[in-house]
Amino acid sequence: MNELMKAIVLLDDILTVQNVKKPTTAEPGHLIIKMNSSAINSGDKFFLKHPTPPGAVKSRYDIKGVSGAGEVLQTGEGVPNEYSGRNVTFYRQLSYSESAVGSWCEYAHVPFLDCAILPDSADLAEYSGSMVNIITPLAFLKQIINEGHKGIISTAGNSATGIALLGFCLTYNFPLISIVRTEEGRKELEELGAKNIVVQSGPNFIGQLTDLAQTLNATAIFDGAGGDILNKILPLIPRNSVIYSYGYIGDAVPFTFHTSILALKNITIRPFSNFNTETVKDPNNLEKAVKEISELLHLPHFKTKIGKKFRLEEINDALAYSGGNGKKAVLYHN
Repeated sequence: MNELMKAIVLLDDILTVQNVKKPTTAEPGHLIIKMNSSAINSGDKFFLKHPTPPGAVKSRYDIKGVSGAGEVLQTGEGVPNEYSGRNVTFYRQLSYSESAVGSWCEYAHVPFLDCAILPDSADLAEYSGSMVNIITPLAFLKQIINEGHKGIISTAGNSATGIALLGFCLTYNFPLISIVRTEEGRKELEELGAKNIVVQSGPNFIGQLTDLAQTLNATAIFDGAGGDILNKILPLIPRNSVIYSYGYIGDAVPFTFHTSILALKNITIRPFSNFNTETVKDPNNLEKAVKEISELLHLPHFKTKIGKKFRLEEINDALAYSGGNGKKAVLYHN
């Protein structure tokens, strides 16, 4: 029996395809997953260029990749029976494991708490980068409801995270205002059921956002962009708002403001990370969350936008790929 597998490993800051020992026995609470596909998310690219932060989940053999989808081949002790033989989507950063094996390989080994069960009819590639974009808005929504907010303004627009946030808000009937950059972005969200959309480049952006924010009492701002859009909306958001800073794609334009506006409107700015939420930090809450996600994955809001497919050996081309409208490079493992 062949006990080796192909994997993308970081050696001396260079990504190479190596033969490494594959996981053969699922440890307690873990799954062995035959990988189908792994989308490359912005976080993958970021952490290839930056040191792994303290406390982050590392992978055996320094195999890269945190997102993916595949078939569960084996379940460890303590794993719920419903995972056996099922297809799953996962994000290998939600729960700590010293025996985790990353997703850029043929067989991953991850805690079941990192995984949501896919519908039987699902195309696995369409969920190969989904889990990180799903758990973040769910954890955010649960947190801001607990904090007493009644509505959300999202600068994440029609990004994968913004669309997943829309899916949860529609499911739980929670008011959401989505800011998009273009009319094409508006049309995409309208087709997914969004009602409150504001086009950043539109002629009535200021008036629309001001009126909607006041009407819906949208005091929780999910900022998935940073930079210029925050400069534009800061004067428009309601009093007592909290800006939860999650993204940084707009950081080419600095976020600048007069500090007096924060005091006058009692606005707070704070970082947001799903890792620091009660949804993710508490294993019981995380298990409930992945079950909740599993029940909603049939909805169109939680799919990965596939751009171009690559083999493991084409990792450098995959990392260089830039798809339009949020489309991602996807590594195929078979």
